[in-house]
Amino acid sequence: MLVIAALVGTRDLGQQVFVALGRADLGLVAGFSIALLALIADRLLRDGTRKT
Repeated sequence: MLVIAALVGTRDLGQQVFVALGRADLGLVAGFSIALLALIADRLLRDGTRKT
């Protein structure tokens, strides 16, 4: 979602990933951040579905 939002013109983490496609250092940090956010969201959603 973040990367798609960057394509429409927002200025957030997705924009950093979009710009960093040609640079390894910034792309690595931004990609790691997106992966970490995805893991956190997965854990929160998984725990929420188990309780119901």
